[in-house]
Amino acid sequence: MILPRPATLKKYGLTEEDWVELYNLQGGVCPVCERPMEKRIVVDHVHVRGFKKMSDENKRKWIRGLTDWYCNHYHLARGITVKKSKNVTAYLERFEKRLNNE
Repeated sequence: MILPRPATLKKYGLTEEDWVELYNLQGGVCPVCERPMEKRIVVDHVHVRGFKKMSDENKRKWIRGLTDWYCNHYHLARGITVKKSKNVTAYLERFEKRLNNE
């Protein structure tokens, strides 16, 4: 397990123990792609107004978990919401159904 830099912990209001707990809760795998997180681990969080000025306790409330860089950048960092995620799933399912009916 690669531990984060102290600056990363400070940015998100985490202690090293908090980070290790998140990592262990996820079994060391990215929750999006389900691959082991071995490098470029990202603290995934909701981008809320005033995050930088929040107390550490408030910052931790907005942390969703740890992901690998690719999944965070390409799947989660575009303002994803549950509704958008469901829309993407429905879109892909409609395509798959159309593909299988041809």
